[in-house]
Amino acid sequence: MGLLSIGTVTANASSKGYYGSFQSRKITYHIDSKSKHWKDNWNGAVKAWNKLHVVKLRSIKKASKADIRLTTVKSLKGNYEMMGYTNGPGGYFGIFSSKVKLNRQAMVDYTEQDKERTALVGVGYAIGLNYSKDKTSALSGFADKLQPKTRLI
Repeated sequence: MGLLSIGTVTANASSKGYYGSFQSRKITYHIDSKSKHWKDNWNGAVKAWNKLHVVKLRSIKKASKADIRLTTVKSLKGNYEMMGYTNGPGGYFGIFSSKVKLNRQAMVDYTEQDKERTALVGVGYAIGLNYSKDKTSALSGFADKLQPKTRLI
């Protein structure tokens, strides 16, 4: 059974490619970040995912109604660059909501491209995909941008 599939772009429901999915391909999000700089990074990542036509991420004004919340924080314990949380049983039973935080302190020396790449991975995590060590995967942290042939698992 495939999680998401359009043409050559596939996020496949293998045990290693995803940990859950939303009930619909139409997913609402809210960016909690106040800074235009960080909002631009998140919006760029959302735009890249929407270009694939695998999911339709739609901005929503009321944060409490959003399926996905995207934000930045001054720092995270352990100095991780990103941390994500999901609500729901995962797997076949789905994800009800998710939240991803980017750590501004950990990314202080990052290039803009690296910040955008981290946001791209963050949105992928928020929609239910796992991290990957495969450098051709969007979730590896190595993909500069998503393209139709980018592996989503």
